[in-house]
Amino acid sequence: MFEKNLQLSFLLDQYSPVLGERHRTMLDYYYNQDLSLAEIAAEVGISRQGVRDSIKKAEEELLFLEEHLQLHRRAMEVAEISEALLALPMTDEVRAAAERLVLAAGGTLPQK
Repeated sequence: MFEKNLQLSFLLDQYSPVLGERHRTMLDYYYNQDLSLAEIAAEVGISRQGVRDSIKKAEEELLFLEEHLQLHRRAMEVAEISEALLALPMTDEVRAAAERLVLAAGGTLPQK
């Protein structure tokens, strides 16, 4: 369950501009702000079941987008390759380029 929530949170970060405002808002409340269905329902003025249905529909949309575009998978792959590259011995210029690649892919630099 935690892994699925984490995956959907990452997908929300990646694809939120593509979602409609209502779906984006409900997913933000649910995954980023950790509100319950009842709290979201009170906030947006619909039933708890309506919130659940909207969240499920938005989750399906995120998974559909990732299945077809694979932006998140590619970004994670670039970050993984970049971090492996940083572990290799290299010149200062190559290391600087690898560090820029890691940061551009959303990764973090290892502590020195």
